[in-house]
Amino acid sequence: MSIHTATPRHFRLAVFWAVLGGLASLAVFPYALSLAPIPAAIPVPLPVLAILSAVQTGVLLLLLCWIGLRLGFSLKFDSPFARAWINNHPLPPVSQVALRTALGVGVVGGFILMGLDLAFQPWMPATPTPIRVDLWKRLLASFYGGITEELLLRLFCTTLIAWLLWKTLQRGRSQPTAQIVWVAIVSAALLFGIGHLPTAARIWTLTPVVITRTIALNALLGIPLGWLYWRYGLEYAMLSHFCADLVLHGIGGS
Repeated sequence: MSIHTATPRHFRLAVFWAVLGGLASLAVFPYALSLAPIPAAIPVPLPVLAILSAVQTGVLLLLLCWIGLRLGFSLKFDSPFARAWINNHPLPPVSQVALRTALGVGVVGGFILMGLDLAFQPWMPATPTPIRVDLWKRLLASFYGGITEELLLRLFCTTLIAWLLWKTLQRGRSQPTAQIVWVAIVSAALLFGIGHLPTAARIWTLTPVVITRTIALNALLGIPLGWLYWRYGLEYAMLSHFCADLVLHGIGGS
């Protein structure tokens, strides 16, 4: 992955990603509303609530993206295409290997997760009849996974963990070893899976099967996505995540 050697303009790029991440959180609002309707007695109209939520997400992402970009630059983690575009530099060449890998990981990974979900079904507790969400809402939700979740999990979380481990355990090295990066990638993926346990607890009792399923289905794809981020850049991880969500939401109906 190539990055520009000139003094990077992290804040401008952070603003760019924060805006897109906020818009992606707005895109997921109809999907989230279908799954968990908001009580009628709310102090503001729904459109205002959606916009306020998107603005809040964007403000948080501005800080987290800046941290991720700032720390990631020293780790050689980056968002090469967006950085070049924001700074009016020539865009880096598209790696055909990375592009095919990102598409393959996303599409194949999406179908694997669908298969794992089906495999767990015989051991899962009974649930109410699932809510049927319109296709357009499910497809819009894919932007949240492809953009906002990648900003949180790869750009911020993976980068921060790798940087902290590097500075704590390998301060004498100019770059962290691959082992450090892999620990960061796996840790971020596991944190994402664990972060879904409260949602699972609202649906089922947290039995060992429920816990294993929840963590596995939400963490497994994060490992190759983290590798794509590390080796090729954030945009390839975003593309892959977006493709996986298109499969899961569009075909799987989740």
